Amino acid sequence: MHFLQTVAALLLAGATTAFDCSAKQLEAYDFKSIEGVYSAQTTHDTPPSKTQLTWSIGVCKNVDSIDQCPKNSDVCGLTRIEADGQTLLAEIVGFNSNLQKTYIPFENDGANSESGVTIEYKGANWGTNLVDAKVRFVCDASGDNKLTISQWDGKVFIGEFRSAAACAKGKGKKPDSPKSADGESWGWFTWIFIFMVLFLSIYIIGGAWFQYNRGNSIDFASALREVLENFVDLLRGLPAFIREIVEKISGNSSRGEYSAV
Repeated sequence: MHFLQTVAALLLAGATTAFDCSAKQLEAYDFKSIEGVYSAQTTHDTPPSKTQLTWSIGVCKNVDSIDQCPKNSDVCGLTRIEADGQTLLAEIVGFNSNLQKTYIPFENDGANSESGVTIEYKGANWGTNLVDAKVRFVCDASGDNKLTISQWDGKVFIGEFRSAAACAKGKGKKPDSPKSADGESWGWFTWIFIFMVLFLSIYIIGGAWFQYNRGNSIDFASALREVLENFVDLLRGLPAFIREIVEKISGNSSRGEYSAV
């Protein structure tokens, strides 16, 4: 019986892990690269004392490394009160790894059009109360991977975590449009080159066949050689032809300017 209880405890311990980074809803993100425990702390003057809030979240792991936090917690909040040189641990809030989680992606959210994913926990037992938590992972290519406390009012905890790991695939990265543009340009040049080769091949072979059928050549090889020689002569004369056209255009332009004066 004791053996069965031990096995059950081990199985339960294996099942109680933080939010699963390999979950289908998180496949578009790279949370595994920032696996760890992250904490944020704020202190408020509450005369005659000071109130210190410490909230911790586990990314792909629980927060068992945080002292005083309940075991197998994804999210944990501790409230300490300092007065007369003494510190009192006043509140402990834990969101167990087994608690139902909801993954909510968002895009173009708020004035800054932010994107990312929010992980929500609902209905955690805290004494006779039920409390909720929202951890908002914001896509930020220059994010510092730090947790900030946005809200804790005794009912709902809201935290924000800015990181490049929260960017869905293809987002939050420096644009590589120049590279894409080069690739596209090379694609067009390749097609133009292919069409030119095809056109020249058709011109040369077709011309040779035409010459041969007309009886102007002894055989097809002679006709092909004749067409190639004519084509080479055409290429040699092309620079002079272009230069002559440019000179005529330039001459007309100069005469036009002179006439206008």
